[in-house]
Amino acid sequence: MRRTCVIGAGPSGLAASKVLASRNVPFDCFEAGSGVGGLWRYGNDNGISGVYASLHANISKESMSFSSLAMPETGPVFPHHSVVLAYLEDYAASFGLHRHIVFGTRVTSVRPLDGGWEVVCRRRGGVAEETRRYTEVVVANGHHWDPRFPAPAVPGAEEFGGTAIHSHDYRTPDPYAGRRVLVIGMGNSACEIAAEVSRTAARTFLSARDAAHLFPKMLLGRPADHLAWSPLSDLPRFLKDPALRLLLRFTCGAPARYGLPEPVRGPLAGHPSTSDELLAQLARGAVTPKPGVSSFGRDTAVFGDGSREAVDAVVYATGYRISFPFLEPSVFAAPDGRTELYLRTVPPRVPGLYFMGLAQPSGAAFPLLEPQAEWITELIEGAVALPSPADMARAIAREWRRHRKTYVSTYRHGIEIDFRSYRRALHRERRAGRRRARGAVPALPAVARPAPAADAL
Repeated sequence: MRRTCVIGAGPSGLAASKVLASRNVPFDCFEAGSGVGGLWRYGNDNGISGVYASLHANISKESMSFSSLAMPETGPVFPHHSVVLAYLEDYAASFGLHRHIVFGTRVTSVRPLDGGWEVVCRRRGGVAEETRRYTEVVVANGHHWDPRFPAPAVPGAEEFGGTAIHSHDYRTPDPYAGRRVLVIGMGNSACEIAAEVSRTAARTFLSARDAAHLFPKMLLGRPADHLAWSPLSDLPRFLKDPALRLLLRFTCGAPARYGLPEPVRGPLAGHPSTSDELLAQLARGAVTPKPGVSSFGRDTAVFGDGSREAVDAVVYATGYRISFPFLEPSVFAAPDGRTELYLRTVPPRVPGLYFMGLAQPSGAAFPLLEPQAEWITELIEGAVALPSPADMARAIAREWRRHRKTYVSTYRHGIEIDFRSYRRALHRERRAGRRRARGAVPALPAVARPAPAADAL
């Protein structure tokens, strides 16, 4: 009897659940929290959501919509996290997904066993674990929940006498009023948190090892993420990069006007950092840009240019590890942020294991999730077939060679993709997979009658 396990009820897990349910594929979805939404649920009782109180999406509502359900036309262009959560709750309700989700239940172990998978779960507050067997497992546990600090640690970090947290634990600027705050990083969280705390902090420093292009949320009167759908996106890369650099210079001015160094790499070489507020606070002098931190004292930070500043508090906005605590590293791991997955989904030599949401475009990932889930579901049904493990491994190696030529070689960019290229690749693979399935590759057994309801746990 075939039955699939989905781990997580955030955006990726919901998309997987929606497609599986629509195809009548029996499955259970396990969610450690008591509601859907994943990281978009503020104060999520799964204990791993890092959403802060004022967070708004840095991409537009049009770009955040699933392909089967648009976000409401009313409301702001860049929705508050509560609006995104309401949308995800509506998505789950619209497709009847709650009946498939076991809330308050954490998956503690997933291991291959006799052509299937042994999944061990524990209910919140419970002591006993329950073991279930599944034919497939879809991992959708997200990649913005396991805080990553500098490694090795900044010299003197253990001697620093002020407060130091990861941005994952930041909620409001109140604790930083009147203090001298250092925010480390140049991603979206670093930019927005630095801008927010600078309104009440005595001083705010923003430290980044490398210069980055800073995008406004609106370009020429339209959301900047709409560039992914504009004629600019059809240009070859050697033209697209300078065109985008020129557009940023035209709309925002030179980085030097804000005290920022000129980026060496092109705008498309890294994940975009987007913040209108930071640009304003830099222009006002409320945020002081600094190079990377070279060392800490008890109440000071020394920077790469030799300057020293008094600091009371540090916020490490240094990203997240991609981790799967329920999987043994021998089964699958992502060292250095690199995932050896065919089309960011399939480990070539681990049959029946699939990953959702580990493809990070410069815009929203939501529109890619349902196509990815449809491919996974077709694989489960036997409607499509994969290439051989050797062919998949070669394809992964080719993709990594292209990736190294395109993106910055940092942990953060290990799962970076181009939205259009990835969507086209998925479409091509599904067509090729149907041809393989009609040929020599036998179809999987027919889907059996559903087992007892998931909430029987």
